[in-house]
Amino acid sequence: MYLHQDKGKWYILSEPKSPGLVKKEYLPIGNRLVYPKKWGRKKAAEVLLHALITDSQKVCEKANERLSYLDTLQKEVEGWD
Repeated sequence: MYLHQDKGKWYILSEPKSPGLVKKEYLPIGNRLVYPKKWGRKKAAEVLLHALITDSQKVCEKANERLSYLDTLQKEVEGWD
């Protein structure tokens, strides 16, 4: 299962072959997820999307923390006159 963008629209696609498990778990690697057939496409898509959303939220939180810190530093620097 993987994400694919075509003409500005995103699609969730699946491949019949996979490289196998990583660390004995079904974990997404980048935009790809290897999953067991018994899950089905729906559960695999849900797991993939949940992982991607969680990762994006973490990145956003860290970026906001850094932005806040940098804004504080900029205000301190402006007060050096």
